[in-house]
Amino acid sequence: MLLADLGAEVIKVEPPLAPDFTRGTGAARNGMTAYFYNTNRGKKAISIDGRHPAGQKILSQLADRSDVLVQNMRPGKATGIGLDPEECLARNPSLVYASISGYGQTGAASGDPVYDYVIQAVTGMVDAQRDPSTGLLDLTRHFPADKITAHTMSEAILAALFARERDEDKRGQHIEVSMHEANLAFMWPDSMMQHSIVGEPDEPGLYPADFYRVYPTLDSAIVIMPLMTPSKSICQAIGRHDLIEGGQYSTLDSSNLHDFQEIIADCVKHWSSDKAIKTFRNHEVPVGEVLSRANIHAHQQAIAQNSILENNDPVIGPIRTARPAWRMGRTSELLHDTAPQFGQHTDSVLSELGYSSDAVAKLRTNGVIA
Repeated sequence: MLLADLGAEVIKVEPPLAPDFTRGTGAARNGMTAYFYNTNRGKKAISIDGRHPAGQKILSQLADRSDVLVQNMRPGKATGIGLDPEECLARNPSLVYASISGYGQTGAASGDPVYDYVIQAVTGMVDAQRDPSTGLLDLTRHFPADKITAHTMSEAILAALFARERDEDKRGQHIEVSMHEANLAFMWPDSMMQHSIVGEPDEPGLYPADFYRVYPTLDSAIVIMPLMTPSKSICQAIGRHDLIEGGQYSTLDSSNLHDFQEIIADCVKHWSSDKAIKTFRNHEVPVGEVLSRANIHAHQQAIAQNSILENNDPVIGPIRTARPAWRMGRTSELLHDTAPQFGQHTDSVLSELGYSSDAVAKLRTNGVIA
């Protein structure tokens, strides 16, 4: 979908008897889920049985005409449906063949089935969610590992396309991204700051995220981060000038930060969120209200920037979706407003490949397409 938002014609392939599981996950209307819509907006959808020789022929024909092929099957499985990377590149040397796997192509775990929650566990995400006061572990309650991998692969594909443009022979290449390595790279800069130095560091360091905290208010909650703001500004905001004069919180570190946060919490719990937001803003303290997911589309900046689009898909009807995050000064923006039904574009794509209506009908009768 990221590539479609950048202008690519994207053809999604699903097996006739195994539609994308996101078609049946979460809130739905008229048989289409919001989850599917929000990850497949702007694509075409075809249904091909890659286990059937006639289906493999169609997939090969598509690979021969494409700039990019993306597959996220376990290592070796794509060969079984006629999409071996070496064979595809031999036929179409300009192809960018992109393989996503769980753990990569080698190693004892390379053939293991992998889902988002598994990668969260083995890349430190679950440990990073450990409650600092109770030690309890938790998963991040959305699918970050999936989305991180998608963004990583999109970056790699764009770089490969650019490299192809610079290559005299316009050669493509095989890109491999594993969920494991994509998420290790994503987690490492900040989550591993305490665990990167081999041997003994000079002295114990402070990990800022250990002090992330939500401050309840009378009607909801806010977030601020004392480490990122002069403590003087916070003290002025909460009316505790005595803390400034005493000097005990002029410098914040692990020895006094928790105590300072308790003082802030004791004040904020008597305020409405609106008062807290206005008061801290007036003292140039970065602050945010904790919004329910049902209301984030109504945030003043989301409205001002038109960040959340309301589209009218012919199947699911009125639906909100996040706008592509980039704004370009010269390139026209693409704002796709529909997502494909199962197999919706099978006939039209096969027609583009040169199949007659009778040939398409025969393929359907034989269960090769749906």
